Amino acid sequence: MIEISKIINVDFDNSPYSIHIKRNIIKDLPLLLKEKTNNKKVIVIADSYFESFCSEHLSSNFSEYGFDIIFHYMDAGKNNKNIQEVLRIYAVLEENDFSRDSTLIALGGGVIGDLAGFVASTWYRGMNLVHIPTTLMAMVDSSVGGKVAINFRKTINGIGNYYHPILTLMDLEFIDSLSNRDYNSGLAEVIKCAIISDKKFFNYLKQNTQKILKREQKTLLDLVSRTIEIKIEHVLGDVKEGNKRLLLNYGHTLGHAIEISTEKNHLERYRHGEGVSIGIMAVCYIAHKYYNCSKIVIEECEKLLKAFNLPTFVDSKSIGFEKEKLLKQCLRNVMKDKKRINHKLRIILVNEIGQASINANVPFEQVEEAFKYIIQ
Repeated sequence: MIEISKIINVDFDNSPYSIHIKRNIIKDLPLLLKEKTNNKKVIVIADSYFESFCSEHLSSNFSEYGFDIIFHYMDAGKNNKNIQEVLRIYAVLEENDFSRDSTLIALGGGVIGDLAGFVASTWYRGMNLVHIPTTLMAMVDSSVGGKVAINFRKTINGIGNYYHPILTLMDLEFIDSLSNRDYNSGLAEVIKCAIISDKKFFNYLKQNTQKILKREQKTLLDLVSRTIEIKIEHVLGDVKEGNKRLLLNYGHTLGHAIEISTEKNHLERYRHGEGVSIGIMAVCYIAHKYYNCSKIVIEECEKLLKAFNLPTFVDSKSIGFEKEKLLKQCLRNVMKDKKRINHKLRIILVNEIGQASINANVPFEQVEEAFKYIIQ
C-alpha cells in the first residue's frame, strides 16, 4: 500500500518550519519535537472532546522520550475564545514554571489553535508552538499563516498577534470523525482558495466532487496540500495583510457579519465555512451587478458550493430571525471588519475564476444591497 503523506516546508518572517500531512502522524510527534528543542516541558491545550485520545496517544508516548507533559482541556466553543480562558492557561504555565523554550501544543479546531497560539505568542514574549489541527477548516486555514487571536465582545479576533509554530502536524485520521456538516464547512475555505487563485484547482474540485465527499484519502491529501500551498503563496512576503494576503478574505467580510449576527444565546446558526459560503455569494452579487463579472462565473461558484451542501443564502425565518432586524444587525457588524481602513471596507472581488482583486471603493450601499440579496 502506497503511503499517503506529504511534507510542506514553510518560511514566514524567517521562521522556518515544516507541515507534515499524513495518517497517524501523531505517533511521530515526540521524536519530531525532540529534534526541535532540548526543553522537556510540554503543555497540551486541547479540545475536551480529545481527552481520552490524549490519554491514549500522547501521555505514555511523550513519557518514553523523557518529556514532562501536562494537559489543559477546554470547551472549544466560540464563546470560550476569550481573555478569561487565556488567563486560566497563563496561571497553569506560571504554576508549572514554563519558560520560553518550553513547548505549547494546540490540539483541536480553529478556536483552540487561535487561542492557544495567542497564549504561546505572549508567554515570555513567545514560547515554542506546535499546531495539531483536527478539523479540515483548521488544517487548510487557521493553522497556517501565523494569525493567533481571541475574540473581544462581539468583535471576532479583536485581540491578536502574528506568531508561527516550530512544527505543524496534520493527521488525516482526524477528518474521518468529522460530521458531514463540519467537513463541508471546511470545504468552503478550499473552494474560496480555488476561486481567488487557481482555475485548474477549481475544475479539479468540480471533477472530483464525489471522491471529496466520500473523503477518499489520496484525493483528500491532494485537496489539503494544494489549499495550503495557495495560502502560503498569498502569505509569503505579506504576513500582516498589507496586500495579497487580503485576497484570502474573499467572502469573509460579509460572511463574518452573518456569523456574528445570527448567533443567539451563544449558539451559532452557521459554521464559519457556511458563513463564508454565503459571503461568497454576496460578493458575487456585487461583482456581477456593478463590476462586470460574468453571470457564468457566479453560476459556477454557486453550483460548486451547492455540490458540497453549503448554503448560498440566509433563510431568516427558518433560523428564527426577522429579516429586517437581521439585515440591520449585519450592517452594524460588517463595519467592525478588521480589514477596514479609514472606516471604509475593503472588499475582495472576482471577475474570473482564479483572479481576485482588492476593492477599497465599494460603496456601503452596494454592501447593503448584497445583504438584502442573500437574506431571504
